[in-house]
Amino acid sequence: MSKAFYLKMAWQNLVKNKKVYIPFLLTSVFATMMLYMIVGLASNKGLKALPGGQDMQMMLGLGVFVVEMFLLIFLFYTNSFLLKRRKKEFGLYSVLGMEKKHLARVIFYELLFCFAISLTGGLLAGMLLDKLLFLVVIKMLGTEVPLGFSISVKGIQETVLYVGIVYVAMFVYALLQVRLANPIELLHSGSMAEKEPKSKLVITILGIVLLATGYAISLTITNPIMAMLLFFVAVICVIIGTYLLFTSGSITLLKALEKNKRYYYKIDHFLSVSNMKFRMKQNAVSLGNICILSTMVLVMLSTTISLWTGMVAAVESGIGHDYNVTVRYDAMDENPDIAARMDAFVKDSGIHPTRQTGYSVFEIPMEKEGNRLDDVSFGQDAVYADFIALDDYNALENTDVKLGPDEVLVYGMREKYGFDSMHLLGTEYKAKELDSFSENNPNDAIVNNTYLIVVPSREALLRVKDEATAAARQVYPDYTTSFQYRTGLDSENKDIPSNDLMKGLANAFEGATISSYYAQSKVETFQQMRALYAGFLFIGVFLSLLFIMATILIMYYKQISEGYEDQKRYDIMKKVGLDEKQVKKTIRTQVITVFFLPLIVAGVHICFAFPIISKLLRLLLLSDMKVFVLTTLACFLIFSVLYILIYWITARAYYKIVSSCE
Repeated sequence: MSKAFYLKMAWQNLVKNKKVYIPFLLTSVFATMMLYMIVGLASNKGLKALPGGQDMQMMLGLGVFVVEMFLLIFLFYTNSFLLKRRKKEFGLYSVLGMEKKHLARVIFYELLFCFAISLTGGLLAGMLLDKLLFLVVIKMLGTEVPLGFSISVKGIQETVLYVGIVYVAMFVYALLQVRLANPIELLHSGSMAEKEPKSKLVITILGIVLLATGYAISLTITNPIMAMLLFFVAVICVIIGTYLLFTSGSITLLKALEKNKRYYYKIDHFLSVSNMKFRMKQNAVSLGNICILSTMVLVMLSTTISLWTGMVAAVESGIGHDYNVTVRYDAMDENPDIAARMDAFVKDSGIHPTRQTGYSVFEIPMEKEGNRLDDVSFGQDAVYADFIALDDYNALENTDVKLGPDEVLVYGMREKYGFDSMHLLGTEYKAKELDSFSENNPNDAIVNNTYLIVVPSREALLRVKDEATAAARQVYPDYTTSFQYRTGLDSENKDIPSNDLMKGLANAFEGATISSYYAQSKVETFQQMRALYAGFLFIGVFLSLLFIMATILIMYYKQISEGYEDQKRYDIMKKVGLDEKQVKKTIRTQVITVFFLPLIVAGVHICFAFPIISKLLRLLLLSDMKVFVLTTLACFLIFSVLYILIYWITARAYYKIVSSCE
């Protein structure tokens, strides 16, 4: 047989099976387009030269890896489904005289057509949308839009190479399937009796344990640093637990209902439970995939949108002044020298402050039980105690508060202190709760809580330091003096980069006995945060589009495969005497139950994930959890509407297949 014959046959096969191949091709084109665009952006020299562009490109580099993994796994998954659907067709070709090498050639040309369509459509669409995507990124970074149009050579090279590797892998897999298959078994694959699914109690229990472990990690972890370390452990537990419960737990539950004679021996229940067992056996993995993909979309969108909308407040919480300089040193008697050096630094640096403040604290991580702060602790449940002298507090707050030698003021940066006394390192104090404090503490984003404790005098401050040093059995802690400057930045008083500030500080503190120092510019910090959050948002939306597309395709193929299976069941139920209304009601109930189960489980996952995600967001300075709550609710509602729309579209294809047996 000539080469033209195989080419013609391969093309006719694609046209004949267009109902299942068109969604696959659209997915392949879309994934190819997305890969080209993100590779092009990640290697764009114009983006790299922009403020915050390097940080953005680092995020895009991670996105490239995720898109490549997605393209490999998902195209492989959908191609496997297509091969499975065409087993009977391949068996018929074999019986009619085609050898396995001939089948391999047909499959090769089919995949070659798909590869050509994917590359042509994906690269053309990617080139058209690449500039638009670049403009979106520029807008997010808040910089000027450069003119010109360019094609990413690296994007083309990497996309062609990687998509080619994926299609080669799919062909090798198809080749193995054809070589290992028996033609007679292929021909009768659609009419073979299906075995009843078995209940696996051990796997079900393991799934429950893993899911409970993931939930427990989220609910019990209080420290954001530990939350970051254990987050992926919790994610893995929930993913594996979800798959185990969908594959085995659902069968175990249905078997238990089957054993309940009062429930099972009713027409509606009998039909539903019997059919649901086989439906869950065939589609458990697909349902698990839909559930996990839906959860990932909701998590990515809610977190990245929350970070972007809360960006300004996040910068304000991290640095509330135009410039902030922090100096660490060992002895309080060095404070006047440091202040004098800072005055000289301000004059030389070009900073023209309209208002400047400064205060000295030392910070101790401690164990808190009720009103007792007795032990220095570096554990995950430690709280930070920031000690400040009354004179500095009054100067900062422009107040004239008086304290007795046994009195302290307490302000909880995240939660109220809640007691009228304090047992501090062996000494009893009367405690007065503060309602507010004007200065910001970046450490509030990292620890469970930070308490600002105002002591009566500098002598009291030294005494607390000595007690903390004795409790920690080491010289601890360092003093920290923060200097804040407001300048009212305008065209004549432009921002000074942190690098220039650090050079000036190096000269100012030459010969001084200090541990460390660092400087922050609010404008520069905002640019860095904007680039970081823009990267998060871009990657979140970009990957969400991929995952939504994957969810739609899995739903479509699931409905198609279930339609062909239920077509036979529909016909059998009519033949044994059930009226058409009862049959349709039974099938509709099963379809709706199975279809919406992943969305419900995804909603449960989001609820249990909320505590650990909120702690991770605090590491990125998002402290207003109302923003996250409202964003999550909005994302879930919008995604639910989209989910229902997908159901309506795919259900039409399902009912069309089922009703075709009439």
